[in-house]
Amino acid sequence: MKYQLVTKLAVAILCITSGTLVGCSETPTGAEVDGRIALDGSPVSTGVILFQDESNGTGGSAIVEDGSFSFPTPLPPGNYAVALQPPPPPAPHETKSQRVSVKFPRHLTVAATSGLKVDITPGKNSLELDVQSKK
Repeated sequence: MKYQLVTKLAVAILCITSGTLVGCSETPTGAEVDGRIALDGSPVSTGVILFQDESNGTGGSAIVEDGSFSFPTPLPPGNYAVALQPPPPPAPHETKSQRVSVKFPRHLTVAATSGLKVDITPGKNSLELDVQSKK
């Protein structure tokens, strides 16, 4: 008798937990973002592109390689200010010849001063950005 009560309780907990987990595994709503970025007409060789939502300050970043970028996770639709940053520091095991030094004009490294803005809509967004080094 006690065994049946424990079994029923365990099944009930399992059902409730399963329903919660299924709800958590839904596909996130948002926008897929990728594209190309150039500086003064030439593809950005390497760096990080940052998107900052103008309404709430949230956003994301993606690695730029040979002028191309792709955000690894969807972004919420909205209006974003964009910035460019140098690539992350090299791993300790990399040799000096593998390290790349890239500098961007100061105004481009902060979303609020870059002057570059994009509107991200639900679904797939493929962007073509050409940034100017002069303000």
